Amino acid sequence: MNLLPSEVPQHRRSAGGADGSRRGAFSLGVLFVGLSLALILVEVRSLTARLQEARSERDRLSMLAAERSADETQLRADRERLARLRAVEGRLARWREERSLVAGLLRGLSGAVPDSVVVETLRREGADLRITGRGRSAGAVAEAAGAFSRMEQVGDLELLWVEQVGEVDAPPEQRFSLAGSVRYSSAEPAPFETIEVGEPDGGREP
Repeated sequence: MNLLPSEVPQHRRSAGGADGSRRGAFSLGVLFVGLSLALILVEVRSLTARLQEARSERDRLSMLAAERSADETQLRADRERLARLRAVEGRLARWREERSLVAGLLRGLSGAVPDSVVVETLRREGADLRITGRGRSAGAVAEAAGAFSRMEQVGDLELLWVEQVGEVDAPPEQRFSLAGSVRYSSAEPAPFETIEVGEPDGGREP
């Protein structure tokens, strides 16, 4: 019986089968590693793209914030300039009205004063108004005071004093004084801005 030769090929066949299994397992391992690396590469590229998008969005939002800040600054400057222009417009309107105020008061007084009353002085200090005159009688003075109070340019008129003047034999006259205020059609102007003029610290000698 010759059993040895028949066993040797069988052993070789078993070793060859094991090598094939190891090569198959190694190939599968290499394939798995390759697939893992490919998936990692794809994920890295995806993360890189997302990071770039996030950076682009950050830059866009930063630019929008800067533009909004510039717009708000410009809006504040425009509002301040508009307020200054309105203040100047209000002062110009008041100056224009004050320039023609005295002439308008004189025209109004000439039309309101009765023939029995003579206006001696008309004095204005700001919005305060003072009128002095004389009349032939107390009734004429009262009539003049009522006429003055009905003038559109005059407000809060009050009679300060009345005194009798003239010789005893002559018909006495009544001198009077009225105080009131001027009514303006224009709005009260805003006060002037305070401008401080001084030498900066850099111009001072140590």
